Amino acid sequence: MRDERTKIGPLAAGFIVAGNMIGSGIFLLPASLGEIGSIAIVGWMVVLVGALLVGLVCSRLSALCPSGAGLTGYVRVGLGAPLGFQAAFLYWVSTWFGNVAIALAVTGYLAALLPALKAPLILTLATVAVIWAVSLGNLAGVRFTARFEGAALVQGLAPVLLVAVLGWWWFDPKIFVASWNVTGQSAGGAIATSLGSIIWAFLGLESAAVVAAVVRQPERNVPIATMGGIAAAGLVYITACTALTGVLTAEELRTSTAPFADVATRIWGPMAGSLLAICAMAKAAGTLAGWMLVGAETAEAGARLGLFPRALSGINRHGAPVRNLMFMAVLMSVVCLATMSPTLGQQFDTVVNMAVVLNVIVYACACAALLRLSPGRGRDLWVAGGGMLFCIGVLVTTGARSLLVAVGLLLIGVPLYMLRNAAGGGQEASRP
Repeated sequence: MRDERTKIGPLAAGFIVAGNMIGSGIFLLPASLGEIGSIAIVGWMVVLVGALLVGLVCSRLSALCPSGAGLTGYVRVGLGAPLGFQAAFLYWVSTWFGNVAIALAVTGYLAALLPALKAPLILTLATVAVIWAVSLGNLAGVRFTARFEGAALVQGLAPVLLVAVLGWWWFDPKIFVASWNVTGQSAGGAIATSLGSIIWAFLGLESAAVVAAVVRQPERNVPIATMGGIAAAGLVYITACTALTGVLTAEELRTSTAPFADVATRIWGPMAGSLLAICAMAKAAGTLAGWMLVGAETAEAGARLGLFPRALSGINRHGAPVRNLMFMAVLMSVVCLATMSPTLGQQFDTVVNMAVVLNVIVYACACAALLRLSPGRGRDLWVAGGGMLFCIGVLVTTGARSLLVAVGLLLIGVPLYMLRNAAGGGQEASRP
């Protein structure tokens, strides 16, 4: 049992939630939302409320099944081994798409420094090169990755937050109003279209629930940390993205590969824009290194438990999961090439929508798990029901193509689970 003196309080746990959510997504989201217009601010409000509901669901699950081993573990405990496996499989696959989105943020800001990269094919090939460069860097082991990501954190976020705050001095209401809805749809349709991209910013909201074992008085402090962290991250995102819509028009945002750098250039000149692009690129690269390692380690652990092919399991002398890192790099490269689009914003939107769909399916399963584990409790019923309705609403608005891919992955998961059981992995998955 952990010493109480080593555990953290709600403030520190809240920083974990906010820190995990405020990643590289902020660097390209304004470009993606430029396809919609400044009406996306309404979508931000809707998603913030939904994220708070799902956060409460995760907090309650952490109290009801403290040994659930994270989000997909809660699903396994509440809904059984087959759905637990499907949730773990979808969560793992979502990392391919999510990491490609992060890699696009790296090359997007690199293109701000080297305009020749802005051509779709060249940008896509540069993104593949970034994926492999970061994968090879991760072979140096987790210590190297942790140091790299830590060094990039403050350096990357500080100038972005500076633009988000000081950018309001240059905010022009006329630009904001003129770019209100550029989709050609009704207001409701435009808001619905924005939800899939916006929820990308809130992935990671379950972080405090996952680390509940190291939080003092988790029944009280995990919900406080979750709500506080989500609210803080949401405030940063809404403030930053809204500020940009009053400086750059929707068309300028839509075609931008580096919206924050473009705003800095508009306000302070080319030197400031180049400096911010370098900082943003470094932060995105650090985030990519961390999440690629997390994805590879997840698959490594799954291989040891029989969830994934054991042939992929392999640790080098630095402790890095070398085979899984290389396998993930191949899969990410395929995703990157398959989603090449006319603009960076469109490609970012495509991979983000896929990552969001898969994560939201897992969130919906978590809501169902809470309903199963906590029957007859009025508050849990309302929270889980509200969270489920939000997840269903997001899935309905994300588009048929993403949903069809998700259904295809669910169907693939069935024989994979059966093969896994045939190979002798079923016993582990069935443990409570």
